[in-house]
Amino acid sequence: MQAGGGASRAWKPAHVDATEELQATTSEANLAMGRYRLGARLGTGGFGTVFAARDERLGRPVAVKVIPADGAAPERAQREARAVARLDHDAIVALFDAGEEDGCRYLVSELVEGRTLAQLEAAGELSDRDVLRVGLALTDALAHAHERGVIHRDVKPQNVIVPDDPSSRRGAAKLTDFGVAHLAGEDALTRTGDVVGTLAYMAPEQAAGRAVDEHADLYALGLVLYRALAGRLPFTAKSAGGWIQARLNQKPLPLVEAAPATKWPEGLLELLERLLRKDPAQRPQSAREVAEKLEEVLESLAATRRRINPFRKGS
Repeated sequence: MQAGGGASRAWKPAHVDATEELQATTSEANLAMGRYRLGARLGTGGFGTVFAARDERLGRPVAVKVIPADGAAPERAQREARAVARLDHDAIVALFDAGEEDGCRYLVSELVEGRTLAQLEAAGELSDRDVLRVGLALTDALAHAHERGVIHRDVKPQNVIVPDDPSSRRGAAKLTDFGVAHLAGEDALTRTGDVVGTLAYMAPEQAAGRAVDEHADLYALGLVLYRALAGRLPFTAKSAGGWIQARLNQKPLPLVEAAPATKWPEGLLELLERLLRKDPAQRPQSAREVAEKLEEVLESLAATRRRINPFRKGS
């Protein structure tokens, strides 16, 4: 687990034309599980390495996450597979297959051509409307997951892929990496008092090691939207302990103070303030409720596609 916007059991995909890379590397790549020809490496994190690959049986490109069968990684791989197997939504990266071979576990998912929200933020390539459309897709994805007993617990810009060519409005963004998800009806991955996820995007109850529900995902969503719009988080900290204390004791900096040059819709300011409340009971009660508010905000925005400043280093 890392403080700040760093990855926690997550991978950071590069922006590549995976189809071209596959064609160039297929002859030298390994065959996994008897059918997946591994090609270009897309990213590496604490949880495993992700490769672009080709399903030789069905003749289609896929993404394959390779997880070493040691430590906590195998359990998290199995949990991610069970979590995503419950879900079927345009805004969630689809899982096609899972298995184990030669001391490694494999998760095979759809290959999404695009960049993470974090990468687009850094490049300054998002308008306010872009951010809200991404938020709307994420609320739809979270509503779908929550209604099926899945709490993500690690919603952050690095775990949101924005496709180059969305297939639908619901697919304007895709949520990925359910490796630390909590599944209703199953034993918890961690004990009470343990902290999982990424500290910079944790709800107060999660940072304190208490049990979490869907309200923790909504808090993280609020932070994701805030950072994409303001170019910084509403808290500051320099260490893991500092992030926890900030979450428990600091009042979030209002968006109008973080980005005073922009005239923000009142509905958006009110929504972010509610999402970032310390008490889960005072936040919106469901992702569906958040989606309704975002729809209203989008309708209120002018047609001008303002550009958001790239987030500042160290924020």
